[in-house]
Amino acid sequence: MQSSVRGSGDDTDLEVCAAEPIHVPGSVQPRGVLLVLAGGVVVQASATTADLLGVAAEDVLGRTLPALLGEDAAAALRLEDVADGGPLADGLRRVVLDGRTWVASTHRNPQAVVVVELEPLADQGADPAEPYRAAYTVLGQAATAGSLEELYELAARGVREVTGFDRVMVYRFDEDHHGQVVGEARRADLEPFLGHRYPAGDIPPQARALYEKSWLRLISDVESVPRHLVPALLPGTGEPTDLSFASLRAVSPVHVEYLRNMGVRSSMSISLLRGGRLWGMVACHHVDGPHTPSLEVRAAAEALASGLSLQMVVRAAADDAQHARDVSRALEALVRVEDDPVSDAVAQPELLRILGVDGAVVRTGDATATVGLVPDVPDLVVDAVRRTSRPRRDGGTAPVYASHDLRTEHPELADRLGEVAGALVAPLPDGDLLALFRREVAREVTWGGDPRAKTVDRDESGTVVRVGPRQSFAAWREAVHGTCDPWSDHDVRAALVARRTVVELLYRRSRPDLGAALVLQHSSLPAVLPTLPGWRLEARYRPADGGRVGGDWYDAFELPDGRTALVIGDVAGHGLPAASAMNQLRNGLRTLLLEHRDVATAAGGLDRLARTLLTDDMATLLVGILEVDPGTGAGAVDYVCAGHLPPVVADAQGARFVEVVRNPPVGAMRETVRAGRVDLAPGESLLLYTDGLVERRGTRILERLEDLRSTVRLTRDLEVIEHKLAGLESDDDSTMLMVTALGRG
Repeated sequence: MQSSVRGSGDDTDLEVCAAEPIHVPGSVQPRGVLLVLAGGVVVQASATTADLLGVAAEDVLGRTLPALLGEDAAAALRLEDVADGGPLADGLRRVVLDGRTWVASTHRNPQAVVVVELEPLADQGADPAEPYRAAYTVLGQAATAGSLEELYELAARGVREVTGFDRVMVYRFDEDHHGQVVGEARRADLEPFLGHRYPAGDIPPQARALYEKSWLRLISDVESVPRHLVPALLPGTGEPTDLSFASLRAVSPVHVEYLRNMGVRSSMSISLLRGGRLWGMVACHHVDGPHTPSLEVRAAAEALASGLSLQMVVRAAADDAQHARDVSRALEALVRVEDDPVSDAVAQPELLRILGVDGAVVRTGDATATVGLVPDVPDLVVDAVRRTSRPRRDGGTAPVYASHDLRTEHPELADRLGEVAGALVAPLPDGDLLALFRREVAREVTWGGDPRAKTVDRDESGTVVRVGPRQSFAAWREAVHGTCDPWSDHDVRAALVARRTVVELLYRRSRPDLGAALVLQHSSLPAVLPTLPGWRLEARYRPADGGRVGGDWYDAFELPDGRTALVIGDVAGHGLPAASAMNQLRNGLRTLLLEHRDVATAAGGLDRLARTLLTDDMATLLVGILEVDPGTGAGAVDYVCAGHLPPVVADAQGARFVEVVRNPPVGAMRETVRAGRVDLAPGESLLLYTDGLVERRGTRILERLEDLRSTVRLTRDLEVIEHKLAGLESDDDSTMLMVTALGRG
């Protein structure tokens, strides 16, 4: 016997939810046919074959696709090109069976078998390109959006126009995986959900992991009866078939109940990803009956959401870059006094306004300074927060630790907190620290239903055997007391800027050679970039975290014949030795380019110089000479790549890496230097960069390069690109040089 009670969502409840094996349901939704192939023959089939193909599932087994579907249909599936599970459009095909058009999707699942899904096309006369045209129209509109809020609204409206759902919502998740509706497009008679919050438990961990693998999920009809696979287990393995990437995968009963309680008959969700992690979601609901957008419409909606997600990520990076710039400038003005201890220079009342906090503690060496509201014993609070809070970081930066509810998380400290309700701790080198504090702020949070009102089924021993969703999703308002304003991503990044400022001060005070390296580094960079009619040259250089000057440099100058030299290079190492080697290479290359005016000859001469004078140094280099056609506004760059990463060419339609002609690094080049050429049409940009922009410890370089390409496709703002790729702190220099053909217009 089981009992049902309203529960409070404790850890046991969550563990029961998380244990549900939703990726191996053993059944499918009845709108289509699913076939599993191994060795070219069908080894598993959904029971829907009888309804949709007129052949019992048992009679499908052991047959090849040509024998089952016909030679033409089987050939159209192009199984030789089947890839691992990924974006829906990657495996999308149209096939004709008995005069009727079907849309098929194919993928290889984690068990290395091929999964083929077939769905009949409801509208036989539908133009397969129309959904994509509509999607790309919306993406074009997104390019002019002025804020994140506009992009959220555009995403909701665009996906609704493409798919026809009654309601489309854009969710954004916070650090604790709670979701908030930040964009909504709906039928006029439906209740608005904009601004409502939904608890993290609505998407259990295993569902979140699936959303990060399979970006789109359609539930055509919550009232439909799932159809099982025949046989139930994958032959040869004795295991259930992994349907993580299958569009037809059956739905968790708990999720069906969740949707019913919301009054939803059909739903579709599209993942919004950043660096492969789920940061948001587009949720589509239909209330009046079943709704089944075609596979092509779904693929177009997935492409639209993916493109808009990149736009949102880049827009957020642009906003963050502006915020970080404002904080950095304000802090630089605050710490101009070089004679005071670092702690006193930073811990000034103006710091509180800049960072949006009520108090701060700065400890450097033996000196500690406080300003504003701080707890009675700051070290106890700092140690508790660092010990128990989840690390938060921006990209590859060192973590910071934050709590907005100290009294609940650390009741033992309640008597020592005073008015302090929350803390953010940014550790500094050698045990030093920057700690920020906020006082209590009473606030109201609107949830989509009481998040604690779940149905919990227990057996006779009291063990939880099933957790059901809450019954109501009507707006439920909760008054929150005892906490401070939550520490947002903006707050974390402002703290990182402040930490960077303090670290740079410490370096400058403790390293007498750093000043000389800084002077040498900055004197090696061009004071101004050349001005070319119809062209724009931009550059950006940022030293490694803590002002540790390295060997990056860029250069651009006009040659006597009117062409323009473009240079970016990177000497390994940091400090005065790297800056000195960089300066010698930079000056040597300038001389060689002015003398020879041929990029290969100049690069060969620089290699001989390095072999003779800089035998202990290693450098990569990309040097080019830009020649402009004044009649067309186009240009061409003759270049030599010496061990350097490939540049990116970008225009309004996209971005691509140049397939460079490669040479070994400077100092190890062959006797014959190989040169290449890249053409630039009006509207195109060529981006040169150093590895500090894309290398990140623990992340594969190919992933980072793809992140760079995706970012440059959406923005050519160097500061935004740097902020998005390198973050606020970096172990290496970050340098970029971009040249853009503006065209005669």
